[in-house]
Parts: sequence; structure tokens; C-alpha cells
Amino acid sequence: MAITIDKPEKDAELELGNPILFEGTTSTNIVQVELWADDRWLLGKTSVNNGKWSLSYDFTSGGTRRIVAKGLDASNQLVASDDSWLFLDALTRVNLDINLSTNFKLWEFVISPTADLLRVDNTPTPGEIRNLERLCQQILQPARDALGPLKINSGFRSEELNKAVGGANNSAHRQGLAADVVPLNVGTKQLAKWVNDNCEFDQIILEFGTLDNPRWIHLSAEPRNRRQVLRATSSSGRTVYNPIELTA
Repeated sequence: MAITIDKPEKDAELELGNPILFEGTTSTNIVQVELWADDRWLLGKTSVNNGKWSLSYDFTSGGTRRIVAKGLDASNQLVASDDSWLFLDALTRVNLDINLSTNFKLWEFVISPTADLLRVDNTPTPGEIRNLERLCQQILQPARDALGPLKINSGFRSEELNKAVGGANNSAHRQGLAADVVPLNVGTKQLAKWVNDNCEFDQIILEFGTLDNPRWIHLSAEPRNRRQVLRATSSSGRTVYNPIELTA
């Protein structure tokens, strides 16, 4: 009762651009194979033919992927599994110099010293890039037009980067719908108040520092548009979020 992933080789380093062919073998009682990424995303299913299976998948984002092949019997019961790691280079597929709005480019939301240090790929998918465009066009570009240049401290976070920095699993950063921002010509609180008064938004979070001078402002354009205004402070080593009202 066995299944193997024979190709690509384990720990293979591959460039994106063409579908990747996965091939392997199984024992005789396995009739179908499911291929998963990180044991969370089903890449596809295929039938076994004379103890062999194959399946192609075209990845659209880079990074490290744990590929799991699951062998199922005629009753659709899991019989055996095998896993393999892939290292995918996304730089050939995404132009980081594209404009998300008039004054914001994709690279501003992708660069990360933590990602560089840990060699984590932080390239967004096409859907995540569309979310970043929504964030820029709905909030950041109007705020920049009114208040002047904005510095993006933290924008998009891939799943691996989000884990590395201790981000919440449902973080809007993970989807490309949030950024931590510092205005260059006005105070951080003034930025928060302007967005509150002029934009549709899901969350404004005044993070750390003081109430009148937060260190940065978290701005989210999630479609829920809950219009939550929060202040983030540190207490006993934990971050605490409390609702506030923005006043002048």
C-alpha cells in the first residue's frame, strides 16, 4: 500500500512559466490520486493507469510548496500518501513596477526586510494584485492626493511571510487588502481622520505610539466596509485593540 511522487525530484527548484508535470507510482489497490499543495489546496485528481499516475498544474505564484499526493482506493478511502517540497521562483511572472494607481507601484507593497532575511517569496497572485489595486484606488490614492506622499511600511504578505511576522491568519495584509502607512507631510492621526471622513473602509487602526501620534496607521479596504476605528496598544506582551472615536 504505497504511493510515490517521482517527478519533479524532491526539493526541486523550478521557475514558473509552464505547467509542472507531477508523476509517480502506486500499489495495485490505489485507483485514484489527489494532488494537494500544503495539504490545503487541491491541485487536481487523476486516475491510476497500470500503477502509474500523472497530473499537470500551472502555479501562478512562487514560494515554497509542500506537495502531497494522496492515494485512494475504489471506496474513495485514503490508502497512502507521499509528500515532496518544491521551491518556485515567481520573479519571472510578475512585473513589480506596474502601477496600482497614479502614484503607487506594486513593489512598494511587496518589499519586506523580513522576507529578504528569511528568503521568503512575497509575490502576490493576480487576485491579490487586484485587491491591492482596490486598496490604492479606494483609500490610498485619494489620501495621497489630499495629504501628500505616503510611505508604505507593510503591504502585502504571503502566507509564509504572514506567519513569520506573527500576523493573524485572517489578516487583510494576507489578501492584499491592507497596508500600514505613514504620511510624510502630515501627522499619522491626521491621516486616520481624513480617511475616516472621506473614504469607504473596513478598518482604521492607530497602531502604538500615542493616541495623538500613532507610529503608523493600518488601513483596510476589505469589502465588508465595517468602518471600524481601533487603537492598538501593547499590554503584557500582547497587542490589544480597542474601539475609539476620532476627534480633531
